[in-house]
Amino acid sequence: MRSLQYLDDSQIRGEINIALKTTLASGFGRNDSLCHGDLGNLELLLHASQSFADPWWKAKTSRIGTIILDRTQRHGWCCGVPLGVETPGLMTGLSGIGYEFLRLAKPDQVPSILALAPPLGVR
Repeated sequence: MRSLQYLDDSQIRGEINIALKTTLASGFGRNDSLCHGDLGNLELLLHASQSFADPWWKAKTSRIGTIILDRTQRHGWCCGVPLGVETPGLMTGLSGIGYEFLRLAKPDQVPSILALAPPLGVR
């Protein structure tokens, strides 16, 4: 999606659509991590909500984020390491989980780590 400003055609949009549908269908429920878990996949949906004019993506991102947060309040955090053991790391641990929840709360103020976005105000 971030490359659409450079290359935008029906094939690229079709591939984005397949990636989004696949993520919705089978991209959640394994762990909470940024690297290969629910919050990393939710970042993809957040990008869709920012890239496309369809308000459905924003609503879907918010709903899934709420579901993840509710689940973690009931069952605790599930990091992206063997056995889901809590770890402080950014990509597979609690730091990344916390960062992504900050990003979901304030996407216009917190840059995307996964997209390698620079700090806001720096271009």
